[in-house]
Amino acid sequence: MITSLTDGLTDLFSQTVLLQIAAGLGLLLVAWLVKRLLAPQLARLQTAAARLPVLSTWPRLLDLFPILQSSLWPLVAWLLGQAAVTVAQQEGWPHDLLQWFVPFLLLWLVYQIFASTVSLRLAAEQATWWSHRVLRPLFLAVALLQGVGLLDDLLGSGIQFQDSRITIGTILAGLLVFAFFLLLSRTSRRFVGETVLPRAGLDRSLTHVLATFLAYTIVVVGVVSALNVVGIPLTSLTVIAGGLSVGLGFGLQSVVSNFVSGIILLFERSIVPGDVVQVGDEVGVVETIGIRSMRVKNNDNVELIVPNSQFLTETVINFTRSDPKVRVAVAVGVGYDSDPRLVEQALLEAADHPAVLADPSPSVQFTDFGDSALNFRLLVWTTEAHRIPTLTSDLRYQVWDSLKAHQIEIPFPQRDIHIRSIQ
Repeated sequence: MITSLTDGLTDLFSQTVLLQIAAGLGLLLVAWLVKRLLAPQLARLQTAAARLPVLSTWPRLLDLFPILQSSLWPLVAWLLGQAAVTVAQQEGWPHDLLQWFVPFLLLWLVYQIFASTVSLRLAAEQATWWSHRVLRPLFLAVALLQGVGLLDDLLGSGIQFQDSRITIGTILAGLLVFAFFLLLSRTSRRFVGETVLPRAGLDRSLTHVLATFLAYTIVVVGVVSALNVVGIPLTSLTVIAGGLSVGLGFGLQSVVSNFVSGIILLFERSIVPGDVVQVGDEVGVVETIGIRSMRVKNNDNVELIVPNSQFLTETVINFTRSDPKVRVAVAVGVGYDSDPRLVEQALLEAADHPAVLADPSPSVQFTDFGDSALNFRLLVWTTEAHRIPTLTSDLRYQVWDSLKAHQIEIPFPQRDIHIRSIQ
């Protein structure tokens, strides 16, 4: 037994093993030196890139620099490790230990990318929780499986589906492919819809339609690509479609209705982002038109999630569809002893407001001889339909001040009571 233990220690500290350990430590040291040399260059490059017009429009692209800086050490070490294994294979040198070590560098690299991305996207407390409670234990578990040689067996386990084999590894790869295309669709939608097409001179509604259609197309391509990576043949989708058709009859009608309504709204362009609409009693600005619902932000800065089908089946007021100018009316009643011409002059003076347009000019209508007052309407035009409640409130303040300055009274309701004797 002592002899076998001695032989094992001799194999462990043999020259080939020590050389491979030295090579691993050496490539870590070289990678660290490369990081120290490149880190200041990346910082200066980030500062210069922040001045570019494209990156000022897309500040999220600047996040690539801190992600690259935090991942630079494992990235360079992994590349050097891959190169070292390749050279050792070509020269016939021993490389078993080095080949076993390189996958851990790749895991380290992936962990750094995820951890730095989380730290940029979330608040400090949330990022710490995700990094320490989720990512770190997950990657330590994967590293342990890799160390004992069970990771390949775990990723290779799966089921046979027709002529292909679906494994845990292919499923994870398919999810990564789909996540990539989903991120690509969102990025391209914003880039094309906010940068490329507006500079081409296209109107807002057409820009939204084309950008949304491009995003949906990329998602569809991502789904097909992910299915191919997983190993699910496209011919088998007919079975899935048949199952979905059954499900539609039991509870997905509203989902399909909202989806189809969203497509119709996109191509009909009756409502586009930026329009001021009234849904029920709520008035707000359309933020986005999604695949199922529309997001409308009202004057209280509250977002309303409205199903797309509601915009096709119910009457919806669009204040800015064909013309951004909207007429606003303020009703006013004055006493019978007031001069109507003087009232008109006072109301026109009250219409002096930054949100009121000079063309069309404000006007006054003498609407009726009321029971207790002469009824007028002050009519003004504005292009800020989403601020109508604020505008009407400001105009009422100014009407009050103007009537008071002209000594015009707003009467109380009056009733004449005639009492007859019953005797």
